[in-house]
Amino acid sequence: MAATFYNLGSSAGLKKLDEYLLTRSYISGYQASKDDISVYGALSSSPSSEYVNVSRWYKHIDALLRISGVSSEGAGVTIEGSAPSVEEAPPVSPPTADTKS
Repeated sequence: MAATFYNLGSSAGLKKLDEYLLTRSYISGYQASKDDISVYGALSSSPSSEYVNVSRWYKHIDALLRISGVSSEGAGVTIEGSAPSVEEAPPVSPPTADTKS
């Protein structure tokens, strides 16, 4: 079941997230995932210590991101096309008699 969180910039949204994290270390599963990074990115700053579980989780994810070398948001990236597959690669001609040494 996918978790859904609304308005994490509000106290009501943080309260719901805090209740959700009461019995969990991560947003989904038993290790940090893209879900954690998505929720982390949706928070504009470190949450108040009033939200004990969110604050604990936020500090943990922040530490994981720092030790992984992820330090900024980046500038965005566009990926167009891909490397040709083996079938799309141009055929290689066998050497001819005049190219052999």
